[in-house]
Amino acid sequence: MPVGPRVKDGLRRTGGYLPIEGYGLIGDCRSAALVGLDGSIDFLCLPRFDSDAVFSRILDATRGGCWEIRPAVTFSSRQHYRDRTNLLDSIFTTGTGIVALTDYMPVDERDIEAQGRFRDEPRIVRHVECLAGHVRMRHVYDPRPGFAREQVALTVESDRHVHADAGRLRLCLTSTVDLGPGDTTFTLRAGEAAAFALRCGRSARCGAKTWSVERSHELFRATRSYWWQWIERCRYSGPYQEHVWRSALALKLMTYAPTGAIVAAPTTSLPETIGGPRNWDYRFTWLRDASFTLYAFFQLGLTDEANGFFHWLAHRHLGRRGETIPNLFDLAGRGRNTELELDNLEGYRKSRPVRVGNAAVDQLQLDVYGEVLDSAYIFARFGGDLTQELWRELRAIVDIAIERWQQPDSSIWEVRSQRLQYTYSKLMCWVAVDRGLRIAERYRLEHDPARWKAARRAMHRRITAEGFSETRGAFTQYLGGDALDAAVLRVSQIRFLRDRDPRVRSTIEAVEEHLGSGVLVRRYRMDESEDGLRGSDGAFFMTSFWLVDAIAHTGDVIGASRRFERLLHFASPLGLFSEEVDANTGQLLGNYPQAFTHLSLVSAAVNIERARRRELGVRGLRR
Repeated sequence: MPVGPRVKDGLRRTGGYLPIEGYGLIGDCRSAALVGLDGSIDFLCLPRFDSDAVFSRILDATRGGCWEIRPAVTFSSRQHYRDRTNLLDSIFTTGTGIVALTDYMPVDERDIEAQGRFRDEPRIVRHVECLAGHVRMRHVYDPRPGFAREQVALTVESDRHVHADAGRLRLCLTSTVDLGPGDTTFTLRAGEAAAFALRCGRSARCGAKTWSVERSHELFRATRSYWWQWIERCRYSGPYQEHVWRSALALKLMTYAPTGAIVAAPTTSLPETIGGPRNWDYRFTWLRDASFTLYAFFQLGLTDEANGFFHWLAHRHLGRRGETIPNLFDLAGRGRNTELELDNLEGYRKSRPVRVGNAAVDQLQLDVYGEVLDSAYIFARFGGDLTQELWRELRAIVDIAIERWQQPDSSIWEVRSQRLQYTYSKLMCWVAVDRGLRIAERYRLEHDPARWKAARRAMHRRITAEGFSETRGAFTQYLGGDALDAAVLRVSQIRFLRDRDPRVRSTIEAVEEHLGSGVLVRRYRMDESEDGLRGSDGAFFMTSFWLVDAIAHTGDVIGASRRFERLLHFASPLGLFSEEVDANTGQLLGNYPQAFTHLSLVSAAVNIERARRRELGVRGLRR
């Protein structure tokens, strides 16, 4: 069973803002919306994830715009997902009655792969039903397209039909109760229901059809059926099923079904610290996520999603780009974007700037070569077909890794300071060559064995000689240094060293001691590492789960399980994780939910079970 409902009345707005953990996510695998515990949709981009936001109240409580349905009187509330689905219920209790608000984005098997374009069918459905007594409800419809930069013209087409036009975009809202351009109220009594539908189309064109509570029920049943059938394919055998399932459902919501790409998060600019400047746009697909995505999906039996993502990756033709391989792509497959700062929005709880686009696209990040080759290796080991054309491109990436591995770069953490000889980047260049050799030898593909093996040996020698600090007893952030970096926890996961190697164990101990705060783990220490940015950040969930994974690889199943279970307490009431967390308060920070966090959760849960059954290692990649 998925994570069940939990009362969270303490999640109230402060200065107009809910805590990040006060949101649930709904989506249709083309875009997604954040729905607050108080019934407000505070973030939504249409028609797809990387489009401009039409509601962005989470980034500016006054100017961002929202779509709110809640009781007009004092209430308490709680949220839960319907059993094994992404259908979200918000339950409001007042002094006169109880109301259930069900939010979802309709989806079914027939159109799941349709492009995220303008359509006549509803993109969001909101169904309100009075369960007991009677409740007066408040409805606020305040779209602010273009991240609140577009002029909006609201037109009341009829009592139950409102248009919002801005530029090329038309939002059509239809309802079974009377609407108005601003605040409206309506009353429901036990057994009564109201339904709302939002469509997204081109300006001056309306494809709205007859709308009714019965049509809402039909779309609800179709959407519920889709999610039930989808989660039945998830194959995880272990004690953490509810959390693994919720992670799988969240990852599916972050998948752009028309191509198989996965966005790092459906949001932009949620801060790494409140009031700080470390606010980034994650509504893109990073090459770095490739091997993590393939591993998680294949281990869960979600082969369609794994194959879809690798198909997207293969069609980026990375080997033809020479040394100019972008680190991330938009949903149209373009490896170009411009990072802009929006000065019209104050940012979440006044955390400026709000950014759209991400300048990390053109940084030199050497680790992506290893992630791409590792994903190809995983794909092949799970029965995928590597064509000769694809192998030529992969072979070219191996050659690029060999040519560039000794250069300084900006690392996995995309620092905006000077480039350094980051140890993790060298490790992943080693992975690129190692996986290239394994693929070539296993499938008898053309390559340069002498050159590749010599390069692999040279990388291994230098990393072990210069990347390991006898002083710290650990692999370090950069060659010849003593600063620690949690990324090197993957040294055994990538099979650079054996799981029982004493350097693996001592690195785990050093990271736990110097970067840990309870069960949480920071990426690095700000007083040891310069990343070119002001302010600080929180503890990273991804590195926290990586530590669990690393401990499982050493065979300490009890220690890994105990740490994993304690980390689960930091999830939102709905079982969702952000990128970071305040190590002192437990408040979620950063973009939400975060794909990398949920991928690392799945990987840790799977590897705990594989360690319990003594299946860690290459055998785990066989059918």
